[in-house]
Amino acid sequence: MNNILWDIVLLAVLTIVFMFVLSNFARRILAVRIGFVRLALAGVLGLGAEVGFESQFVWNVQEYTPALLPVQVGIVFFVAIAFLVIAELVVPAGSIPRPDQWLPTLKASTERTRRYAEISRIALRNGLVPFRLNTEPTIAGSAERTKQARALRGALEAAGGAFVKLGQVLSTRSDLIPSEFLAELAHLQQRVPPANWSEIRTQVEAELGGTLKSFFTTFDEIPLAAASIGQVHRATLTTGQTVAVKVQRPGIIPRVERDLDITLRLATQLERTTSWGKDLGVRNLAANFASSLRDELDYRVEASNMAAMATTQAKHPREDRVGIPEHYNHLCTSKVIVLELIEGDTLSDPKALQTHSPAERAEQANCLLRSTLTQIIDDGVFHADLHPGNIILRTDGEIVLLDFGSVGRLDSQLRNQIGEVLLAFYRGDSGAFTDALLGFVELPDEIDETALRRQIGVFVATKLGPGASIDVTVFTEMVRMLTENHIAVPSELASAFRAVATLEGTLRHLSPDFDMLTQASDYASERITHGLAPKAVFTSMADEMTSILPLVRRLPQRLDRLTGSLADGRLSVNIRLFADKRDRTLVQGLVNTIAVTVLAAAFGIMASMLLISDGGPQVTPTLTLFQIFGYLLVVLSGLLTLRVLFDVFRIRQRD
Repeated sequence: MNNILWDIVLLAVLTIVFMFVLSNFARRILAVRIGFVRLALAGVLGLGAEVGFESQFVWNVQEYTPALLPVQVGIVFFVAIAFLVIAELVVPAGSIPRPDQWLPTLKASTERTRRYAEISRIALRNGLVPFRLNTEPTIAGSAERTKQARALRGALEAAGGAFVKLGQVLSTRSDLIPSEFLAELAHLQQRVPPANWSEIRTQVEAELGGTLKSFFTTFDEIPLAAASIGQVHRATLTTGQTVAVKVQRPGIIPRVERDLDITLRLATQLERTTSWGKDLGVRNLAANFASSLRDELDYRVEASNMAAMATTQAKHPREDRVGIPEHYNHLCTSKVIVLELIEGDTLSDPKALQTHSPAERAEQANCLLRSTLTQIIDDGVFHADLHPGNIILRTDGEIVLLDFGSVGRLDSQLRNQIGEVLLAFYRGDSGAFTDALLGFVELPDEIDETALRRQIGVFVATKLGPGASIDVTVFTEMVRMLTENHIAVPSELASAFRAVATLEGTLRHLSPDFDMLTQASDYASERITHGLAPKAVFTSMADEMTSILPLVRRLPQRLDRLTGSLADGRLSVNIRLFADKRDRTLVQGLVNTIAVTVLAAAFGIMASMLLISDGGPQVTPTLTLFQIFGYLLVVLSGLLTLRVLFDVFRIRQRD
């Protein structure tokens, strides 16, 4: 019994040692991390191959000799590495979840499948399947698009969750969808049924850490407004202030994450299988939408954004200032935010527009535009989701912004570059416009900059030239042009462009005759004039001198070193080849691949020569020592060849 136990322990120890050695060897050869399950399968296959070798060439054929041990070990490692190479190329590591993740993954997949089925039934019930957008510029085509838009709005309302929010975002994207869809999807901003009151009350009390009476003297059960992510209730604090309490819908986060996962999958499929999906870059649009919506799920982010925008708005001229509600930071959590109650109607409510004349609405639109441009260019903190449901018009005409979950931020360099684009736009200078635009991005090494500049020049001449019909789609097409040239557009810049595109739809809703780009040009003209004023020039020069003052202070010392080295004949220039890490990595990879290929070929040739040789001491009746060496070299050559093939195919997959 003891002998059997010791044999089991010895076998277990040998197995662990073998798996450890195989793991380290595989990582050295393939330079990737390998999971335990895949490693165990490789070890079993390697041992099986070795047993097969023994059954054919040792058992009942010849007497075993320790000289065969290197060949046996080589067979094990060769078969194991070959399996790992094939497995890594066919099913890369990480594409299959670990065993401990199988149950959660299965559960998530089941939920996603159920949601897919629900969405499919909703689409079928609303007549969206099959769907083909009618693009005919006729009365009949417009009527068909209106019917399709009504069906889409009904489907999004029925689907709920993130799909309602998606419809709200699309309702402002006049650069992407027809006007019939814009009008219909706008109704989504006020047609979301509220959550159950008992669930809302439980949510508020759990977040604030006490009963409602501990914080509020009154709390209306019926919400003032209900949105896809949360809803707003009127309440009165114990201190007497009337406030709005924004509460996240209970259990919305898992549902939103599930819907976002489905949205990203559908967008990926549409971009891969349809020409219009690829042209619009729907995968990138969906990713940006998902990122923005996830930010809105944490109300602490919204509170921080409100504080930042309130600070910057206080610096604006009164005529360009919009209202920011005050929030009560000690009553703000990730799912509840308490803020000042703003009396008035949102722009999505027809009553808000009926109480103001067209001239007043045009003035309000101009104020909103100038404030937004100032937020982007001067403040670096701007509201990125200015759809009509997020803007309130007070009875006195003041504009107040709501919902600060989606707020963009720009550093000083990006703000200056956007200012340069505006200046070039005002002057109609295509060269300056191209320089300012390319200043945003990093050009890939393989791009033809001359051809790109020519393409941008044609774009400017078409969109901004004399007699051109200019609209806000210029921003979307600008981003698309850069993307088609494999130029990564900074997310901050894309967010600013999306904010302007969303704002255009809202301004058109507020004042249908409002010419956004003309007013933007006037705004740019004022900035240029103001920038050339003596006081502004002096301030700018003072700022520049302040920034270069540290350099000026160090300049005499550096000049002294330079002239001293020149006088002593010790002046030299140090030039480092391959200073860029990417160049070093490329050259190193090529050298390694060539070296391994040469070694694999050399070992293969040597193995062939040794295997056909009859010389050398006889180790077994059928094998000589030279032949054993030949088999070992075959294994080494095979392993090195697998490494080269693995690197080649992995590079192709990345490309």
